[in-house]
Amino acid sequence: MKILARVEVPSALVVSIAVVLGTFAAATGSSAATSAGVCKTFSASGLKVQWSAIGNVTCAKAKPWLTTLLADRGRPGVKVVLKNAPRGFKCSATDDSKGRPFAGACYTGTLAFPKNGFQWFG
Repeated sequence: MKILARVEVPSALVVSIAVVLGTFAAATGSSAATSAGVCKTFSASGLKVQWSAIGNVTCAKAKPWLTTLLADRGRPGVKVVLKNAPRGFKCSATDDSKGRPFAGACYTGTLAFPKNGFQWFG
């Protein structure tokens, strides 16, 4: 018999993650460049990061930006606009219980129709 632990997740967090993942899932079905896609998982700032890129952003190009963004610290459980975003990109994330931006996205265009960018979940 397996016993599973129950973990409660704030509904705002679930909504934020769903928006981020849904946005980029929809964008990958559009005319994204072939260089974009699911990137190799890595660890940074105590997080194991799962991430992807779309448009003309490659994993190699996005990784230094993402590493810099993951070093930011904020208030636990708060959605924030990241100030040290790559030039021309809009970036936002939700901070985890330690204030790390563990789920977020950076994109050009609009949130509904991102042209280029990357997203992560740690």
